[in-house]
Amino acid sequence: MNSKNKKLLSKINSEKRHASITKIKRKRRRELAFIILIFLIFISVVAFMYSPYMKIRNIEVQGYSQITKEEILTAGNINENIKTWSVKDSEVEKNLKDKFNIFKKVTVKSKIPSSIKIEVEEYRLIAQKKLDDGGYQIIMENGQTYNGQIRNSYNLPIVENFENNGKLEEVYKNLAQLKPEVLVQISEIINSNDSEIIIYMKDGQKVKAMSSTFAQKLNYYDEISKYIKDKNKTTLNLINGAYLETEKSNAEKNSKIKELLNKMNGSDSKEKENTKEEKEDKENTDDQVNNDNTEQQVNSNKTSNQNKNKSTNQSKTAKKTTTTQNTNKTKKTS
Repeated sequence: MNSKNKKLLSKINSEKRHASITKIKRKRRRELAFIILIFLIFISVVAFMYSPYMKIRNIEVQGYSQITKEEILTAGNINENIKTWSVKDSEVEKNLKDKFNIFKKVTVKSKIPSSIKIEVEEYRLIAQKKLDDGGYQIIMENGQTYNGQIRNSYNLPIVENFENNGKLEEVYKNLAQLKPEVLVQISEIINSNDSEIIIYMKDGQKVKAMSSTFAQKLNYYDEISKYIKDKNKTTLNLINGAYLETEKSNAEKNSKIKELLNKMNGSDSKEKENTKEEKEDKENTDDQVNNDNTEQQVNSNKTSNQNKNKSTNQSKTAKKTTTTQNTNKTKKTS
């Protein structure tokens, strides 16, 4: 190979090396640029996440009544100084339900960049249970006691003279089934005998009902009350059907009951008299039988004595005859 060819080959190799080096440098520059870009994006994202723009600014709370918005936000640790992305929705829901037993349902939805929405559903308050010390317990529709602060009581009905048993649970269950517009019309519910209760409405109407089923009929109270003129002197009986009891009807009812009792007492008296007569007849019969038996025994004893005396006389006569005969024989011998 001559010198000319060697120079040409060397030049070609040099160009190839240069091109290869240039390609490698370009690749490295692109990689470096990509890394720098990723780093800048990361820095930008971090800066954005911790910027004031990501702080919670729009807070919406719905459905609360007894609990205030401030109490809900405090219990959920929600404020304008925390970032939206740091809020764990499920954790906030759990904290609110644990804090307030009045919440039936809690839904939390946080949305980037700066909003959060909290929806709560409260158990309805249905009654005030009167305690022995004169205090009151607020009862929710699930039958549990609400221990929080009362802000809207809606003049809840007072439940009185009940033991903590199945009957009281039935009353709570029926109160929860009442329409809100009917529930607010009840003043008091007082325990009566067996399964019955007495309900006093705020308009003066007295109602008798069963503790287990009164909601079914009392929900129609608005329609029924339209036809009751004097609510202060009547009793609405919902035990068997639905009818009015008045002073006159009660007087007639009591009169009939009294008459029936008198008849029953009269029958008892006659029965006692008949029983007494039968007893006297039986005693007289027994006395007569005893007298007859005594008379028979006396006659028997008398007959026995007569037979005994007769036998004795016969014995004496025989003995006397024998003695006479012996005497006569002696005289003849002499």
